[in-house]
Amino acid sequence: MLYLGLSIEELNMKKIYLLSLVVLTLGLGFMSCQKDTLVTDVPHNEDFDPRWGKGQPIPIVAPFYFEGKIDSTHYVMQDSIAGYLNYVFDAGYAACDADGNGKGVFYGQLTGMYTLGGTQSLEIKFLKCVEDSSDVDDKKSLIFEGTYSYGSSSKFSPVEGVEITWVDKSNKVWKSLPGSGAKSNNSFYITNISPAPSGVLGNLKIEGRMDVTLYNATKSIRIEGGVFEFQYGVY
Repeated sequence: MLYLGLSIEELNMKKIYLLSLVVLTLGLGFMSCQKDTLVTDVPHNEDFDPRWGKGQPIPIVAPFYFEGKIDSTHYVMQDSIAGYLNYVFDAGYAACDADGNGKGVFYGQLTGMYTLGGTQSLEIKFLKCVEDSSDVDDKKSLIFEGTYSYGSSSKFSPVEGVEITWVDKSNKVWKSLPGSGAKSNNSFYITNISPAPSGVLGNLKIEGRMDVTLYNATKSIRIEGGVFEFQYGVY
């Protein structure tokens, strides 16, 4: 039997084709609507939050402090708060040749965050062979704004540069090593040097950052995203 020139079989095929087009059109419209809804719900162009994942921030209220991760634990150490103190020292380690005539001393200026028990203490040593460790200009020559190589305070093989030491809660000592600064994920630099507030031991305030690997024998830990402001100098 024919219907308007079409057989029943052809008519049924046409109905199925038209129905398929309707279903496809509705499906695309639905997906388009869903996609638009999802996009409008997503915030865009938000500023990066460097503290994301660190929990509630601890306010920095002391003039001298360190903040960063040490061995995957986030620390905020502030002078005269929670048992931490920012001290400064100086020390002579060995004889050296500073003037070409064998005269000199391998000298260090030390600063950091210390506890009375000595554990969970962070120390920075600025090390250099100087002609006269009592001379103010020689002492000042140990620090500068910029990037530092890693040194060593070893009496047997002293190396100029900066040496970072961390004493953990088990009293285990971790230190930076000379040459380790060549790695791309290691850096120590001073960003600013300014006069220290009155009434403190040091006469200068140093600000800096560090991402450093520290070693104890064959084991190592990391200081990551370290930011500090310490007093410096005993004059």
